[in-house]
Amino acid sequence: MYHVYIKKEKGFGSRTLIGEFNDYDKAQEKIEEELAKDKDLKYLIEETTGAVDVYGELIVDIVEEN
Repeated sequence: MYHVYIKKEKGFGSRTLIGEFNDYDKAQEKIEEELAKDKDLKYLIEETTGAVDVYGELIVDIVEEN
């Protein structure tokens, strides 16, 4: 599962989830749509496998970030 976030400048809640996708290509398409609206957009794509760490928190890998 891929989570796509838009990053904000600073502060609490510094990113906003804009979509969850099963396919990386679809996540990339969403980013391209958003970049067409705002070329200075900062984004983050994370991949999750459903695995959790010893604290019960979801393990994520950053796939792409600008």
